[in-house]
Amino acid sequence: MTPSVSFAERRVINMKVIIGRELKNYLKNPLYWIGMLVIMVTVYLCLVEYLNIHRYSEDEVLEKPEEVTITDTDVYYGYITVDGQERYERGLEIIKNDLMEHLDMNETEAEEAINDIRSRNMTMSETISYMKEKYSYYNSGVFVDAANKKATTDEVNQYMDSKLSEHSYSYYFAYKFADFAGVMVSFFSAVMLAFLFIADTKKETYELLHTKPITAWRYVLGKFLSGVIALTIVVFVMLIVFSTPCIRNELSDSVLDVIINMTRASALYVMPTVIISTAICVLVSLLFRNPIPAIPIMILYIIYSNLGSYDSCGYFGFYGRFLGLLFRFDGTFFETAPEQIYLLNQILLILVSGICILLGIFKWKKVRL
Repeated sequence: MTPSVSFAERRVINMKVIIGRELKNYLKNPLYWIGMLVIMVTVYLCLVEYLNIHRYSEDEVLEKPEEVTITDTDVYYGYITVDGQERYERGLEIIKNDLMEHLDMNETEAEEAINDIRSRNMTMSETISYMKEKYSYYNSGVFVDAANKKATTDEVNQYMDSKLSEHSYSYYFAYKFADFAGVMVSFFSAVMLAFLFIADTKKETYELLHTKPITAWRYVLGKFLSGVIALTIVVFVMLIVFSTPCIRNELSDSVLDVIINMTRASALYVMPTVIISTAICVLVSLLFRNPIPAIPIMILYIIYSNLGSYDSCGYFGFYGRFLGLLFRFDGTFFETAPEQIYLLNQILLILVSGICILLGIFKWKKVRL
């Protein structure tokens, strides 16, 4: 005799069928594997310099790019970050040279201008404003350039030791991993999540589905979880792939430390991207009865989330966007740290995802009625 199955158990089974079918479709889709490979290669190219960070021997030559940009002034090229009075004085030295080179001042005049600034005890942002008003000097990024100092091997090693006494190597690396992994997963999701509804939103199939004995919440939640699981597989594979060279780096403390830091960064800063991306694609696909409109909407959302701005010292960087899909950790390696807004924003993303799913369920029910 066939054992009886409760109504609640039948609902769970039906959702498992939806999830199982969609995951099989993804695993059989060559674009899924090609996309995963592209993500791996791209993220590796972005992280390879950070994976090679190490303590320098006395006779080791620190490489220097031919044309130095702000992105090159990191520890792997022998640059360290300075702050406080040293940064301020380095900025004033740059200003002095600019005054002589571009404003035709002689050394005495330029030195007098710098001494005038020192006597006023101004902050960096006040100095920038003062220079604009008095000398029409518009290099607003002067103190950004001054923050990065080309150092000797001893200075670089001391700088790294100081930073590693605060946090482990994998702590810093995990944020860089979350940065680039989040960006790539967001673009990957914009394309791959369309496959959740391509077959179902054909006119005949879409109408037929509403005649089947399947509740709205089971269908919508099943689709949502299918997308989340498919993307989570990609994140998990990346986590394993990039944890391995991180463990092997000479600066790493322990395997457990690497696993904890990489998992924490992925959970806090990559998985909310996965969840909100899937929720939006599910909602848009149901609203338009077509998954294609979700692609440009996601692209626009990614662009909005990735917009940067200038701070008071003229540094162009990422400082977070309200309900941003992703967060960038674009500082130098050992200066990388999350803004306070990040955690609150991630919680809001989860809440918004829940609202999107509820709206999707309502939309599906409305069509049935």
